[in-house]
Amino acid sequence: MTGMFFHAPEAASLSAVTEMAISGEMEASTAAGAAALTATTPMVPTSDDAAFTAALNSAGAGYMAASQAHVAQRTGYAGAQNLSSLSYVIQELMSATNVNNLI
Repeated sequence: MTGMFFHAPEAASLSAVTEMAISGEMEASTAAGAAALTATTPMVPTSDDAAFTAALNSAGAGYMAASQAHVAQRTGYAGAQNLSSLSYVIQELMSATNVNNLI
């Protein structure tokens, strides 16, 4: 193919699969640690321990939210890569079959 830009659909698709695999691993590891991150309990029934426990649980919830947002962004990126590959392949097929002359 000649032109200023070159697109390798197989490379983009492989990258999309890799992104989805990483997203799945991140989701699984975050889910596995969810209880440890958000369900801490005070060691001693004092107001200091209760406040510290609340801070730990809040920080854990913030981490989980950030992790979920990151996974969503990776998943969206993988979807865009797949769409790009599919669009390129369809465009190349249309060019190869000279669809404009058939319509």
